[in-house]
Amino acid sequence: MVRRLAAVVASLIMETPFLSHPDPDHRTAPATAARQIALTRLHDEIAACQRCVADGYIPSAHPIFKGAIGQRLMVLGQAPAAPDRERPRPYMGASGRTLRTWLSRAGFDEAALYERCYLTSLTKCFPGSSPSGKGDRAPSAREIGYCRGHLARELALVQPEIIITLGRLAAVALLGNAALSDLVGTLRPLARPDLSCLVLPLPHPSGVSRWLNDPVNQGRHQQALALLAAERIRRGL
Repeated sequence: MVRRLAAVVASLIMETPFLSHPDPDHRTAPATAARQIALTRLHDEIAACQRCVADGYIPSAHPIFKGAIGQRLMVLGQAPAAPDRERPRPYMGASGRTLRTWLSRAGFDEAALYERCYLTSLTKCFPGSSPSGKGDRAPSAREIGYCRGHLARELALVQPEIIITLGRLAAVALLGNAALSDLVGTLRPLARPDLSCLVLPLPHPSGVSRWLNDPVNQGRHQQALALLAAERIRRGL
């Protein structure tokens, strides 16, 4: 079931064109300002989206994402956790603490997650708890399809240098269908001629995941963090 969903997700995302910016020097001040205006408009569109509510997937929409033009790293998960009404930011719970620890092991400071990373996900709203009672429900292919245009525009506007994916569903959406064990520990170019960036897959930081219980996978994870550390130094991230 999970493998079939991942394959569908990959085909949905890969079929959506990423729009290249018309200004070849897209990091000049006027171009950056124009992209930030466009991103703010996109955020407003996402905040107003009710498609998953209308289809009965979730009782109410509370999109959670954070970021701005100029952030050179993007973190892409499968879906946000349950929203914190007081502090509606991504990665405020245990998964965020784990993710900050991983970034620290790659040489980033404590503030890097929120200051240097654009934080988003395949779907923008909490999908609800898993029917099994363990963790959150994985978003359906239709829900991901509803958000694929949002993600395509986020990528086109933010233009990150490195995308850190969390979990298999997010990784295969960008890189194509593969086992997580074949992806973690690698740094791969995004297969889009109009968007030059690298994808660094990581396992999901949720405590529900048991992927890191395997010592071999622990080695893959360490290799991934070493690759991230090397890129941090090389690019001055």
